[in-house]
Formats: sequence, C-alpha cells, structure tokens
Amino acid sequence: MRAHQKRRAATRAGERRIRLLRIRALLAGGLVLGTGATSTLASWNDAEYANGTFTAARFGIEGSLDGTNYSKHASTGAAALSFSPAVTGLFPGGTSYAAFAVRATTGSVAGHVQVSAGTASGGLSDLRYGVRTVSSMGQCSAAGYAGGGAVIPDGSTLGTSAAGSQTLAADRTPVYYCFALSLPVGASNGMQGLAIAQTWQLVATSG
Repeated sequence: MRAHQKRRAATRAGERRIRLLRIRALLAGGLVLGTGATSTLASWNDAEYANGTFTAARFGIEGSLDGTNYSKHASTGAAALSFSPAVTGLFPGGTSYAAFAVRATTGSVAGHVQVSAGTASGGLSDLRYGVRTVSSMGQCSAAGYAGGGAVIPDGSTLGTSAAGSQTLAADRTPVYYCFALSLPVGASNGMQGLAIAQTWQLVATSG
C-alpha cells in the first residue's frame, strides 16, 4: 500500500474512533442527566401537631385539736395540746394523753407527714414521751394508745423525732396522732416542781 493510502486509511480510522468516543460521551451524558432527572422527582409530605396547657398542683395541710375545726398553725401560733390528765401535776409512773389531727387542705394533692421534735427548754429532763396514730380523736386514751400504730417509741426523750412518715390522702382524710407524756417510775426527786416546754413540727411533703 502506498504512503498516501496508508495516511488516508489512518485518518478514516481516527475519525471512526472520535465518533465512537463522542457517542459514548453522549450516552454517558444521557445517563448522568437521567440520574439527575430521577433525583428531582416531586414528593408529598404532611404533619401532625399537639400541644397542652399545664398547671401545677397545690399542696398544704391543716391541723385540729378537736377533730372538727381545722386551721393553719404557724410556729408563732402553735396549737396548744390539751393533755388528760392535766400535765400541771405530773408524778412518777403517771401518763397523760393528747390528740392532734392533721389532714390535707381542700384541693391539695396527697402527701406524707412526719413528726419532728424541736429542742426542749426547761429542767424537767426526766420527762419521756411517745406518739402513735389512732383511729379517731376519741381513741387517744390509755386503751386506744395501746392499740395504735407506732410513730415515736415510748420512753423517748422530748427531742426525739419520728423516723418515718404517715400517708396523707388527697380527700382530706385526717391522720390522728396521740401523744403520751410520762414521768418514769425512777424519776429523781430533783425533778419535783420543775417544768419543761416542747414544740413539735408536723412536716408534710407532697407525693
């Protein structure tokens, strides 16, 4: 084959390769465009929403000396327990009882209440006490106390607080506490004529 024929054949072969590359490029471009068209298809969406209004609950307690008339008693206006027999003439071996009722206030949620003792002031240091829950104010007596639920162990010093708590219902059902004060049989002669003052706090917690 002559030289010019070889050059012409080579030129035609090169042109065919270029056309083939162009076709492949167009096909590739079509694939890319096709992929792009697929990824831009429209979609539908929807949503739901919810909201609420929230109000905090109320919690409070009130106490009563007679089981009928309830009111709030602050530290400066503490309820004066009424002991029977009167605690103005205590003697060794004698015990006096006093009731106090606690309940949740109107509209209050339920909770728990615990008897906490402050620091006693006075010289009658031999005085001992205990606290139990009873079924009613009228059950705060020697017989009712004997069958009550233990809150503070008998024979405790006046500064002893309760280790546990009692449940307060939200429906204003009271908890009846019965306090029992006594001078032990072995109280010393030095206790004669002495006095002592004690304040208890009933601490309530919601929940």
